[in-house]
Amino acid sequence: MKQIINKWLLIVLVAVAPFTLQAQSTFEIASHSMTVAGTSNLHDWTAEVEKVNGSFKVKMDNGKLVDIQDLNVVADAQSFKSSKGSIMNSKINDALNSKKHPRITYKMTKVEKITETAGTFRVNTSGVMSIAGVNQNVTLEAVGKILPNGSIEFSGNKKVKMTDYKVEPPTAMFGAMTTGDEVTLTFKVILQTKQLTSNN
Repeated sequence: MKQIINKWLLIVLVAVAPFTLQAQSTFEIASHSMTVAGTSNLHDWTAEVEKVNGSFKVKMDNGKLVDIQDLNVVADAQSFKSSKGSIMNSKINDALNSKKHPRITYKMTKVEKITETAGTFRVNTSGVMSIAGVNQNVTLEAVGKILPNGSIEFSGNKKVKMTDYKVEPPTAMFGAMTTGDEVTLTFKVILQTKQLTSNN
C-alpha cells in the first residue's frame, strides 16, 4: 500500500512541477547596453556604463510576464567610458565621488502597472535610485519582450538631474566647458534564468 501511495505522489509531483517552475523565476543580467547622454556649452557628450549587474524575480504565465516581485540593478560608478576621452572619464568619476560611492543602484519597491501590446509589455515601476550616496524615490518605465530562447529583454530611458543627487555637473578647461544638469540614461538589458523556484 505504501508503495502505491508513493507512486501516486511521484506522479502528482511530476505533473505539477512544470507549472510550478514556470510560475516564478529568478533572472540575472546576462548582457547590457547602458549609455548616459548629456550636453555642455561646447558639445554634447555620451558615456557608456561598462559594468552592470542585477537580479529580477518575475512571475510568468503561459510565456507572458504577469508580475515582477523583485528588481535590483547595480552599475559600477567607476566604469564610465566617455566619448570625450579619459579627461571626461576622470571628471565624471570626480563628480560622482566614485571612490567613496562606487555603486549606482536602482531597487524597485512597487510595480505600478504591466500592460501587454502585440507581443511586448510595458512595465511601470517605482523604486529608489542611489547615486553618489544619495537616495531618491523615482519612477521607471521599460518595454520588454520574451526572446525565442526564453530570455527577457528590457529597454527604456530615464532623465535624471545630477543636482537632485547633490552631484555637481562636471566642468573642464578651467571652467570654460560646463555641462548641463540633466542627463538621459538609456538602457537595454538581456536577462537569463538564474534558477527556478517554487511559487509562493
